[in-house]
Amino acid sequence: MLKLEPKSMQNAIEKAKAVHPKVKVISADARTYAVAGSKGGSYTVKFVVVNGLKLAECDCAARGMCFHIAAAASVNMGIQEMRRENPTPAESKSFLARNCGWMV
Repeated sequence: MLKLEPKSMQNAIEKAKAVHPKVKVISADARTYAVAGSKGGSYTVKFVVVNGLKLAECDCAARGMCFHIAAAASVNMGIQEMRRENPTPAESKSFLARNCGWMV
């Protein structure tokens, strides 16, 4: 897994802006996305947060920071922000259980 940092992602972000790949959500809960390649095909990008570190991996041949990760990261950030602002009932209950267990 690769650590997501603006400095290390700069070239990938520029290529993603130029290529405009299509990003499909496979699972918002699992933070998994399918990203179209520049020469056809589709690659799977996964994101995780571990101890505050934002990490990603892509199954393309690059095996490093690629434009697939940059493209999927922008979609992932938007989805996760919407989920924070508008949690599902299950997410709300889980939050309350973690933070106000005696109220649930």
